[in-house]
Amino acid sequence: MSGDLPLVGVRVVDLTRFVSGAYAGRLLAALGADVIKVELAETGDPYRQQGTAFVDGESALFGALNCGKRSMLLDLAADEGRADLDALLETADVLLENGRPGALVKLGLDAESVAARFPHVVYGSISGYGQSGPDAGRGGFDLILQAEGGLMSVTGEPDSGPVKVGVPALDIGSAVSCALGVVAALYARNRTGRGARVAASLLEFAVATFTSVAPSYFVDGEVPGRIGSHSPTFAPYGAFRARDGHLVIAGAGSEALWRRLCEALGAPELVEDPRFADNAARVRNRATLTEELEARLGRCDRAHWLSLLDAAKVPAAEVRDLGQVLDSAQVRHLELVRADPGAPGMTPVLGVPLQVDGPLPSGGRWPRLGEHTEEILAELRTGPGVR
Repeated sequence: MSGDLPLVGVRVVDLTRFVSGAYAGRLLAALGADVIKVELAETGDPYRQQGTAFVDGESALFGALNCGKRSMLLDLAADEGRADLDALLETADVLLENGRPGALVKLGLDAESVAARFPHVVYGSISGYGQSGPDAGRGGFDLILQAEGGLMSVTGEPDSGPVKVGVPALDIGSAVSCALGVVAALYARNRTGRGARVAASLLEFAVATFTSVAPSYFVDGEVPGRIGSHSPTFAPYGAFRARDGHLVIAGAGSEALWRRLCEALGAPELVEDPRFADNAARVRNRATLTEELEARLGRCDRAHWLSLLDAAKVPAAEVRDLGQVLDSAQVRHLELVRADPGAPGMTPVLGVPLQVDGPLPSGGRWPRLGEHTEEILAELRTGPGVR
């Protein structure tokens, strides 16, 4: 993008570990913030040594979550370390943490204590279950909240048993929610001069994913089961078998779209079939509709049908694996895979999922443990810092 990044001049003290909090910090760093990852003496973020892929002795998973940050190694059990952190918070705009609620009280780094001593700081928290309530004190990883947040109850085929979403969707979603709240709180601080408490959780994001499913439950009280690859609300909307494999078709956004689909498949008679007279009828008769569509799709390969459906402006796609996705022309065009020259071993990282006047920078390589400690301490000694 041209000009300064939106958050240039914002300093973030990142006390997070693992995925959700670290990714929230990465988003803010990509937007231009100076994100200082404060790590405990000698150990650092546990993800530095987790995962299965390592580059120069450190986890590529850690790198994907923390590129673009600076690492500061502090011993918060020592007076000197606490004094250094206080000096850092005096210059900071944001503090990020993702521990269990109450975990930072003993260190005086809970939201209330920080607000009392550093009222200008926006305090961003991510937890499993929220900051209050009967489950607030429980730890919550993505898998746990996929189960208790209901996602596993609707994922998979009817006879498959519970299936988790294949990526940590709740970790990433709660990180985006937190980053959005932080940016909004910074905007409000321009008027009020005071920071705010921003809280996101995996449970809240899990519930939000049901936005298109919950209305039916509220109306008829029917609990959805495992949905599989078809929508419980629209038809045809799901995965269908062609001669050489599956493709997905979203042919139910409007009646005009349904008619264009039938024409593209050479099946105009389906439009007049009373079993498929409208979306509600098609949902009731989904199994029969799927058989009718697959009988026609099975005559040709996916490429043939995708060409016809694209020409008819019917949304459809092949099912791609990760390698195909990352190598696709559109992903390359959006610069979603970056190989930063400063990254260890030229290890690629994924770009962040937004643009501001064009693609945001990758942030460069991830920091070594404590790499910037002396640099940051020198900044604190010689000037008022970023704020």
